[in-house]
Amino acid sequence: MMAQVIAGSGGGIYTLSQDDRECERCFAQDGMVYDLKAIGIQIVESECSVGHSQILNYLKKAEDVLGIEFQCEPDSEVSLIPDPPSHTTQDSANCTGGNSVLGTNDPGSSCQRNLEIIHIGAAWRAARSAGRELKDVVLAISDTGVDMTHPDLVNQFWRNPADNSIGYNFITNTTNVTDGEGHGTHCAGNAAAQTNNSIGIAGVANINGSVPHVKLMILKFLSDTGSGSISDEMRALNFAVENGATVSSHSYGSVSTNEVERTGFKNAAAAGHVAVTAAGNRGNNLDDSPFYPCSFAKDFTPMLCVAASKTDPVGHVSMADFSSAGSATKIVAPGVDIYSTIPGGSYDYKSGTSMSTPTAAGVAALLATLGLKGQDITNTIINSRTAGIDNPFGLSDIGEVDALKAVQQALRQVSSRYFRGE
Repeated sequence: MMAQVIAGSGGGIYTLSQDDRECERCFAQDGMVYDLKAIGIQIVESECSVGHSQILNYLKKAEDVLGIEFQCEPDSEVSLIPDPPSHTTQDSANCTGGNSVLGTNDPGSSCQRNLEIIHIGAAWRAARSAGRELKDVVLAISDTGVDMTHPDLVNQFWRNPADNSIGYNFITNTTNVTDGEGHGTHCAGNAAAQTNNSIGIAGVANINGSVPHVKLMILKFLSDTGSGSISDEMRALNFAVENGATVSSHSYGSVSTNEVERTGFKNAAAAGHVAVTAAGNRGNNLDDSPFYPCSFAKDFTPMLCVAASKTDPVGHVSMADFSSAGSATKIVAPGVDIYSTIPGGSYDYKSGTSMSTPTAAGVAALLATLGLKGQDITNTIINSRTAGIDNPFGLSDIGEVDALKAVQQALRQVSSRYFRGE
């Protein structure tokens, strides 16, 4: 704490006001400050009489004395991205028989055309035939939680070595990450459901026919009504980075910017963490109407901002009508009628950039199992995309994820490093 009378670096004298003293009293309370060291920010939870402006004034005085730059903002809300205005829902009763293109025996994979579109089956085969030893990778799903007993997910969870939990609930401060909304469960299955277990669907991240090397870390910071706070979002991001998640999936956002949130994602990116974020479903040009955290990807690599694509019956790919996009958006992934896991051990279709995001995150995690890290993962996904996606925003530097080409590029990179002795 600062002394009651402080000499500034320029020789000035600062006298602490009554508000300053109240700030010091608040800061001295146990549990008052969450120090999120992995992403370089602190969360101040105060039930004291001081507010944001008083805390900011106090920190400005400390900034002059200590030579440290502070950012201080009040907490604000983020939420699930509203569903697209309309989409055609297929009949899940027809999802039987597996998928010969993917090489999967999961009956629901017959309805996963989205995986065929990104060539994930061929990507799995290319990775498997390379004969490389795969690395274990953690993929964090920062969302509404998960159906912790879903038969297609129960074997896919990361386990915390400290307590065997599968993640954390930042709303209740417990390890119960049960999903009462369904959104997080759908995202988790899309990214990394168990593949070739003769039930349900196939997930993107784990190579078909191999032991799953990508495990799901479940970070619940969005409530069962789909709302959450930036402070809990940052606690979740810090948990992911601190506990070794290589990739994280973020299918939510806000139209309001927050410099503390920006700093958190900036520092996570600087640490090599790949945050994959959703562009939103408002059909906006993000250069005119930014959406966060996705719009941060314009400035911070290796972040990715993902838009949604649709494919017509003859295979023509274009941006989905509802999808937002902008110069921060370098890739699209299938986002219309995506079949995945939902609570209660069941499956259903959902549409939106919320579904495109875990698809791209799953591909990123797959590349990490091959040995790529950080910016190399992002660069490989972007450089291997299928270019020339029709879109209403006049964007030319954008294309659809191609998992096969991404894996092929990744294998060339890791082979080159091997021969150079890296």
